[in-house]
Amino acid sequence: MEISRDTLDNYQKNLWCLRTVTEDLLGRMKGHGLSFRSAVTDKSGRPDSKKLCALVTELMDGWAGCVRDGLYPDRPGGESPAEPYLRARRELYGLYLYLTMRTSLCDGAFALARDREDVRERTDFAFLLEQARRFSRGWCVMEGHDGVKRNEPYEGFDAYFGFHLYHALTDPEGRSRDSALTPWWSAPAQDPSGMTDEGSMKRVYCKRLYPPPQAEEPAEEPAEEAGYDYDDEDYGGDMDPEEDGWEPEAPFGDILAAGEMERLSEEEDRASGLAALAMGFREPEDYIAACQRFAALYRQAPAEVLRGFSEELEEIIDLYLLRHGQTVLTDTDKTLDVYSRIYDGPGRQAARYMRGLQWDSL
Repeated sequence: MEISRDTLDNYQKNLWCLRTVTEDLLGRMKGHGLSFRSAVTDKSGRPDSKKLCALVTELMDGWAGCVRDGLYPDRPGGESPAEPYLRARRELYGLYLYLTMRTSLCDGAFALARDREDVRERTDFAFLLEQARRFSRGWCVMEGHDGVKRNEPYEGFDAYFGFHLYHALTDPEGRSRDSALTPWWSAPAQDPSGMTDEGSMKRVYCKRLYPPPQAEEPAEEPAEEAGYDYDDEDYGGDMDPEEDGWEPEAPFGDILAAGEMERLSEEEDRASGLAALAMGFREPEDYIAACQRFAALYRQAPAEVLRGFSEELEEIIDLYLLRHGQTVLTDTDKTLDVYSRIYDGPGRQAARYMRGLQWDSL
């Protein structure tokens, strides 16, 4: 049986919904709703860089200790196999946590980043992981004309939460779009021609958005050379296109123009909002340097590092919450109680639907 586009789209959409619900359930059981705001702000509620760096260090140290002790036993008289593994990941992960937590403390930052007024930023660990999963899904591997490959986020760094304040801080007056962490013209979404089939976003996924250019057709011969002689009768007798002011119809012209004007207006409003937010941003130099360092590490990171990016960040946060006793999963009775309440009803209903599908196919 051939699968229609609508069937495939519905399958992917519904599967995504189930996975989202499952991730939300597990997040609640792990204690991801715990806020980190009090741990990274001073008594007045303003961001404290020392406290934020201390929290990131605690997160990374706890994970590194687990890697050393549990996954890679030490070798007598030599470097532990855990060290190269950690060197390739530790700074990258730590910078990402620093940037997302730092921008989470800015009121209105999330709404501006996602271009949605109905959403607000959050300061819980589940929010950090949501952003990490979105960022990880946009991983592209681009190949230059010289054959050198580099990693890039599909929409460019500045479109993702955590990095979206960079342009507003480095170019407050908005004089140059090229001062962004990823200039708009170099984002893979603008021109995926250099995209490979590696990474999370592959060239094959985007091919239908940018069909290959058509071969040029030979120019048509002028009417006179082709043997045609258009006179007044060809226009219906007395009609003269130039004198009567006739123009070819463009039914979509006004719609497209209005849409472009609306897009430009939204971009201007977003840029103004980011600029206003950036004016009250404390210690922007540290944030800018962290963005630049993360981008440099990300572009050259090995594929296996970016492939496990969001999963290992989740492990880092899980270990932190576990050490602080903020997870239901340490209690077997509570875990089984939640599992049975969630699974029994939907499990029976899913089995019933499957039996109905099998019966219909007979």
